[in-house]
Amino acid sequence: MNGNLFIERRKFKRVDFNYRITYKLIRGEEEVQEIKKAIMKKEGKTSDISLGGIKVYGEMDGGPGDIIRLEIHVDGRDEPITTFAEIKWIKQEKDKKIFGLEFLILKDKDRKTIEEIVGE
Repeated sequence: MNGNLFIERRKFKRVDFNYRITYKLIRGEEEVQEIKKAIMKKEGKTSDISLGGIKVYGEMDGGPGDIIRLEIHVDGRDEPITTFAEIKWIKQEKDKKIFGLEFLILKDKDRKTIEEIVGE
């Protein structure tokens, strides 16, 4: 048998999704203190989302296993979805990085927004 066999391992339905996000890598106690202050955030773009996580194009100083705080700016919504996520993987593509994030926690209203986006 020739060809590649692809087995879907995701727990949640994933759909194309392209919105602006902001995020901040969190490392150690000093980082927790920085969160309490006005901090420099990085910006990126998403390409897909599910209830389990999101794929992001942008700068990344961290690595797999690190935790970031992110805000997902959804069109038509006053406040962004704000959550924490674990970096699961990072790939370099030309002049940018692509990284997969797994949501660690979602507020009920944010979960509902993502459910509406993915059609669940």
